[in-house]
Amino acid sequence: MLQALKKLFFGDTSAPKQHTSSLFEKIGGEAAVNAAVDIFYRKVLADERINHFFEDVDMEKQAAKQKGFLTFAFGGPNNYTGKDMRLGHAHLVEKGLNNSHFDAVMENLGATLKELNVPDELIAEAAAIAESTRNDVLAGYTDEEKATIASENASLFARIGGEAAVDAAVDIFYRKVLADDRINDFFEGVDMEKQAAKQKSFLTFAFGGPHHYSGKDMREGHAHLVERGLNDSHFDAVMEHLGATLKELNVPDDLITEAAAIAESTRNDVLGR
Repeated sequence: MLQALKKLFFGDTSAPKQHTSSLFEKIGGEAAVNAAVDIFYRKVLADERINHFFEDVDMEKQAAKQKGFLTFAFGGPNNYTGKDMRLGHAHLVEKGLNNSHFDAVMENLGATLKELNVPDELIAEAAAIAESTRNDVLAGYTDEEKATIASENASLFARIGGEAAVDAAVDIFYRKVLADDRINDFFEGVDMEKQAAKQKSFLTFAFGGPHHYSGKDMREGHAHLVERGLNDSHFDAVMEHLGATLKELNVPDDLITEAAAIAESTRNDVLGR
């Protein structure tokens, strides 16, 4: 009761709780982190063991991102919005990033903090935090992520099924074209075996496959047909058959759209415009 009355009239007179400073605060806060990152990257970019990993990197953005991360990692305000350590460095692991490079980074970090006269015990604390990221930094992509990236980076030629798919598509495509009275007159007197072979070669090239196409360019190759009246309506009919052919071969809609965009990009040249 006596203690309750004291609190009521005189406030809480117990000893204040001790504030435990974060490493961010102990090394000097935002100004210290900013100075450390600037010096650190000057050292890193001068270090031939690791500077090649920063080729073509926007270093202003990189430094800002690193300042945000270190502020967060050292216990300051969390304004970091970048990728996690593994995903953020996985592309570098693909380029050969390994323990020796991580060691070089650690060395440059320690030298930076030394240069800023940070006490040894705080350097040790900072180094322990940085060291805790080693496994994530060097983990690389998962097998599933690698497969996804390979698929996304593959050419349209590879994604639709390669040579066999292009060959089948051209054969079906010309069967449809020759049955279409809107456009089949343009193929009168044409050696369709040679025409199909030439078309297979062109589509392989246009879709990002091996480049074996040696025919005329689109404008020159179709100029004689433009003289005979080839126009947008005929081009539209060809596009229609290309889409129907790929549908028949169960090519996914997104790849049909991609193939159609490539074909559409030739319209002006085909029609001599």
